[in-house]
This record gives sequence, structure tokens and C-alpha cells, in this order.
Amino acid sequence: MTRDEKLALAGDYVLGLLTDAEREAFETAAAADAELSEIANALAERMQSLDATAPAIEYDSNLWHRIETRLDAAPRTAPSASVSALPLRRQPMARQYLPLPASVVVALGLGYLAGTLSSADPQPTVIAVLLNEADASPSVIIEAFADDSVRLVPLEAFAAPQGQVLQVWTLPDPQTGPVSLGTLGQAADLRLDGPNLPLPHAGQLYEITLEPAPGSPTGRPTGPILVKGFAKPPV
Repeated sequence: MTRDEKLALAGDYVLGLLTDAEREAFETAAAADAELSEIANALAERMQSLDATAPAIEYDSNLWHRIETRLDAAPRTAPSASVSALPLRRQPMARQYLPLPASVVVALGLGYLAGTLSSADPQPTVIAVLLNEADASPSVIIEAFADDSVRLVPLEAFAAPQGQVLQVWTLPDPQTGPVSLGTLGQAADLRLDGPNLPLPHAGQLYEITLEPAPGSPTGRPTGPILVKGFAKPPV
């Protein structure tokens, strides 16, 4: 397993996106792989530090009713005997890792539900958590939509130096190569209208590089990769 694959897998683990079987497989692998264990610990500690900065979430008075309606309609499954009733609490080996802070879950989860349960807003096809290349910390969330647009939700502040830009890329498939989705001066909650591409899919790569203004001179990434991650279907 490459380091990039370990980063993606550890990110899914810390964010609670793995199934029971996948989580158990990860914990077995991390017990025998010091690098994988260290990456997961670093990600969990980073998410813990976000707890103090999670903003208050505003939502309309009917949100809870819509959530309850969806939950009542969802099929019920009994939890595995090897998994705690708390979905983000890990079993013995994983107690090394810090659980995802509740306020971060609320900030991300309710913010996402508020959007997806609203009939006025389209639902993203995939979501990617981009990790900082320097310390593997979650830095940006990307929501990719069927209309070729993407929404950036920064988890930390960063900006391009003077004379440079942040350029957002995706890799629809290896034959196409990396495609630019747009440029910006600093990380901000905004939407970019990308070019006409195939429907975003699970496993699709997204990244942000530092490029000379007004953008890469070659149409391909030339500068250092600041953050990157792989897409997952919304949960």
C-alpha cells in the first residue's frame, strides 16, 4: 500500500466512513503497520483540534422533522457485536486514536444534511476530503456535482503568495490526465464551474496545487501539491 493509499484509507477511518468489515480490516492492518497507525493518529489529533473552532450551525425549524422522517423510512439493522453502539468509538486496538469530535460531526453532518435535505439545492455526486501534504491533516472538503461544478469548503486558512494562485484539479481518468477546475487566491467557501467532464465517481482524485498566476502555463499541474484526496459517495 502506497503512502497516498494509506492517507486516503486513514482519512476514511477517522471520519467514520468505513463499513464494519472495512474498519476491522483497517485496524488489523494498522496493528502491523507503524506508518499507517501514525497517519491515523495524526489525522485524529488534527480533527480533535478542530473541535474548538467548529462554528455554530444554523438550520431551519423543519430540519429535525425531515431528518426523523428519513430515519423512520430507513431500513433497521442490528449493530455488530464487535462494534460499540457509538458509531465513532473504536475497539481495543483503535483506542490509540482520538474519536472524531462531536461538534465537528455536527458542523459537517448537519451542514451537509441541511443542504441535501433541501429541495432547492442539488445533492453532490461525490465528496472528497483533501489532506494537507505537509502533515496529512484534513484541509479542504470538495463537493462535486453532476453539472461539472465543485464546492470548496476550507477547514483551515491558506492563501497563495503574491504572483501565484491556488489551482484546483481533478483526474477523471488516467487517459484524460489532470483537468483544471479553476483558480483562486485563497481558500474560501465557494463554487467553481468546471469544464464538461464525465460524471464524478468514487475514487476520483482531487487536488490543489500552487501555480504561477493566472494559472498553470502547461494546462497540467506544475507546482507543489498543497492538498489532495479521493472522492467517496455522500453518506
